Amino acid sequence: MGMAGARDNVNVLTFNAGSSSLKVGIYGVDGERARPLFARTLSMEPTAAGATAAVDATLESGLPSEIAFDAVGHRMVFGGPEDAPAFASPELFNRLARYERLDPLHAPAALAALRTTHQRLAHLPNVLCFDTAFFLDLPERARILPIENPEPLFLRRYGFHGLSYEYVRATLGQRLGSRAILAHLGSGASLAALQDGKPIESTMGFSPLGGILMATRPGDLDPGVLLYLLEERRQSPAHLRELLEEHSGLRALSGGERDLRRLLERADDPRAVLAVDAFCSSVVKAAGALAALLGGLDTMVFTGGVGEHLAPIRSSIAGRLALFGMKLDEDANAVHADVISAPTSAVTVRVVATDENATIARATSALIHSTAERTG
Repeated sequence: MGMAGARDNVNVLTFNAGSSSLKVGIYGVDGERARPLFARTLSMEPTAAGATAAVDATLESGLPSEIAFDAVGHRMVFGGPEDAPAFASPELFNRLARYERLDPLHAPAALAALRTTHQRLAHLPNVLCFDTAFFLDLPERARILPIENPEPLFLRRYGFHGLSYEYVRATLGQRLGSRAILAHLGSGASLAALQDGKPIESTMGFSPLGGILMATRPGDLDPGVLLYLLEERRQSPAHLRELLEEHSGLRALSGGERDLRRLLERADDPRAVLAVDAFCSSVVKAAGALAALLGGLDTMVFTGGVGEHLAPIRSSIAGRLALFGMKLDEDANAVHADVISAPTSAVTVRVVATDENATIARATSALIHSTAERTG
């Protein structure tokens, strides 16, 4: 099926390759509205071969035969400076392959899923959507790195989880208020500050390793630690990457456990208690800094697997942000209500179940329509 016309509804097949799963969806997109028609999550080895196998299994027998689709949308974490949604092409694949070295544990799987789908569904438009694109217009002070920089256009702060943040922004619209903090808390986790709906700062920067404490990633880390490990302990860059990607964060603090739900259950284990406290403290520290940048706070939104489902984590974080007039309704928090702040709270606290694939579907449809209009 060819590109849809400018006023047509478009059905978009979406692929979102993570570190251990492939989320597949089909959405009917009508303007800004993306209606889920099908969703499935497959377990996946985080390798090129694992991603290829998961995509093959999906295309061979994992999709409903009664739902046709007109286009395919893919999530990619990092696109460099040119990160607007783009049609798949050999030139784009070559550019993305150069970025694989920045994330050798996850990027090869995502790129393999993309290549496989593009080969098998070459008759359809394949669109890549990047997690960094949401932060395209960050103020220069938030983009620039304070180092002598040989590649300032490339080597800069970006921000991630943008597909999730875009979904939250589209869902809440004016209800975000003028000064909002969005907290995407999952295995990977970050916070973003929005002023009048536009991002002005994010806790993540050049890579998804920095910012707040995460399941297996350290968040912000004194670069002197890495220099010490390189120079004094003679650790290789490859070993350091594995340390930072897989063996830091909650896993390191707790002695092996990366799942906050399980850590909360181990209330008699001092290391588990320490890991939970460190995580919540890192979120509070970041939220306080972002609120100061915003000049105050109207709204805080929790999303992501942890943000959506772990009421004790939300309660701990909000309780330590009481200086901003934040107060939870604990009954609403316990049932993960849309609004979990008390009526007397000066800050509206919300929970939004994010849907990155819906953002991918909308962006894919928008690019197809704008291209059709230009080529008329």
